[in-house]
Amino acid sequence: MDVYVLDGEFKKIGFPIDNYISCIWHTCYCDIGDFELYLSAEPEVLSLLRTGAYLVRDQDMDDENSYYYNVMKIDCIKVETNEESGDHIIVTGKDLKTILNQRVIMNDNITTDTLQNVLNQVFEANILNPDNSQRKMEHIELVFLETDQHEHIIVEKGLHDYVGDWMISQCKTYEYGIIPCVNTQKSFRPGDIDYIIKKVKENKNIEFSYEYFDIPTSSYTRSTEKRKNVAIVVGDEVEGVHFIETVNDDMSGYSRYETYISSSISSDEYFNNDTITNKEKSYRDALKYEGEKALQETQIEENIECDIQSYGQYQLGKDFFVGDKVVIVNKYGIKAQAVISEVIDTHDETGRTIIPKFSDFVVI
Repeated sequence: MDVYVLDGEFKKIGFPIDNYISCIWHTCYCDIGDFELYLSAEPEVLSLLRTGAYLVRDQDMDDENSYYYNVMKIDCIKVETNEESGDHIIVTGKDLKTILNQRVIMNDNITTDTLQNVLNQVFEANILNPDNSQRKMEHIELVFLETDQHEHIIVEKGLHDYVGDWMISQCKTYEYGIIPCVNTQKSFRPGDIDYIIKKVKENKNIEFSYEYFDIPTSSYTRSTEKRKNVAIVVGDEVEGVHFIETVNDDMSGYSRYETYISSSISSDEYFNNDTITNKEKSYRDALKYEGEKALQETQIEENIECDIQSYGQYQLGKDFFVGDKVVIVNKYGIKAQAVISEVIDTHDETGRTIIPKFSDFVVI
């Protein structure tokens, strides 16, 4: 596998790097991925890396070199010298989602809307066409695939959050991913970045199984340490009424695990807002939503971590992809459906190792 160095406009420069000791590419469907390239120190390679701004693997280019996926931004180049083990270069950085975190959200005038419209509003106001022209970032675009135009969402205010972190949070909630792609064929300027918003896809053809040697090693964890299933949300007092909402109040006995939440939502946003017709209901709904969000972080935790055979019956990039929802069956017959949210792809002297990370784990 070759690694190419790209300049600031995503054009290849110099020669492909193929003499690395190890190359670790950590790609994520929604979170920000990262990489590490470890190689012997050679003046030509060091000079090339210092000139470049980005790296891309040959396996992440399409046949026509029109699109580059999993491009990484170089953040740090470290040179270590050692008389015994020799001199080495360690190059590290993050994927192109990190560019979105070069801007913070300067406005929070967002109402309940579809996910696509909400993301577009934040993107437009803080990156594409901000009030301060100095904040504008050109040659960058949001591309939506398979988004639900009818699903309305309740948006948490993102004022002063980083744009990238806020977008990631919203996409995770509704099972979408953010996939950066360098489009080298844009007519007005090669090297545009398309941020593709894509729904998690159920891959019914894939079942990773210990029985068929797909999973040589695995670990299964089930923890009830953080379990809570009832949220008591205490809001403001308005005109003598103290607003308290309880989520899942039908739970009882030893099966009931309560958590107390002092709401961070101001009642003034609802009762002093003339555009809201039913102010009390809207405020109560907001308190309930806050409780539901809190409970999502306090559920029983179940997870499977496993290695996938690099040359087994299923191949990464051919049969399954980051963002696929697949089935996993471990040695003891524990069967689960989970989303492949991350992949650590390592090339070194021992060969290739692929370690997927799973999220939204559900035993079936």
